[in-house]
Amino acid sequence: MRSVFYWGSEGLSLVRSNPYGGLLARAMAERGVELIAGYDEDLNEDWLIKNRGQVDVLHLNWPHYMYDAHDLGDCVSRCTELIGHLARARSLGYKVVWTVHNLYPHESGHFELHRLARLAITQLATALIVHCEHARARVQEHFYRSEGVFTIAHGHFIDAYPNTISREEARRELGLSEGQFVYLFFGNLRPYKGLEQLLEVFSGLPGDDLALLMAAKVYNDYGEKLVERAQKSDPRIVIRTSRFFPSEDFQLYLNAADVVVLPFLGILTSGSAITAMSFGRPVIVPDIGCLPELVD
Repeated sequence: MRSVFYWGSEGLSLVRSNPYGGLLARAMAERGVELIAGYDEDLNEDWLIKNRGQVDVLHLNWPHYMYDAHDLGDCVSRCTELIGHLARARSLGYKVVWTVHNLYPHESGHFELHRLARLAITQLATALIVHCEHARARVQEHFYRSEGVFTIAHGHFIDAYPNTISREEARRELGLSEGQFVYLFFGNLRPYKGLEQLLEVFSGLPGDDLALLMAAKVYNDYGEKLVERAQKSDPRIVIRTSRFFPSEDFQLYLNAADVVVLPFLGILTSGSAITAMSFGRPVIVPDIGCLPELVD
């Protein structure tokens, strides 16, 4: 069996910061399924006809990346094309699977368009995959699908990243002392991450031995302003910023931390929580989405 997985522009490489796609391909190969990288620009009538009988499954993960555009008109046009291509794929005998990592895109406008797209995909899909029972219930509530929905836990990332730096080495490189208790936040600085609340709560905690280490991906005005606020709010906050952290740097921050704190305001599944736990770090997360089923 061959399945095309529409994961992202980097394909299924394990070198990228999120190894989910590459790990899924490796795991599926052990079960006799060849998972190959798919690219939304290739999904068209000619491709579907050419690959009929050679590809069995079209597997979506984040559908909005396949039709997203700055202009609403372009977004509607691309979305319409995507749904049309998926319908054509079903008529040609392809199976369509959607892994519901998120119900809707984070911080995206055009909610009704995204809802209509997901309703259409849900109805066209041969099967849906969710990572927890909470997600299963939300799929039924939002998209009216209860049959052909399979709960498969999000896989771990143990050994997916380099992990050779000791706690002592990591702290020395980051300028942290052995006696400090270090909270870590790592990831993109985006409004749904709850970072304003994190800064407020941490600044209210007593103790000169506490530190909040932030490995922050900054790529917009929101992130820049949040970094500026953090730098001014508390001298115990240590910030390292980048537009992209190489995979080999993850060990530096995670091994330096005592606990990882991820104060999401809204989420289903968290790759960040999976990553932290894969490095053996305890995590503090809110009681929302799939997180209560992931973290005891």
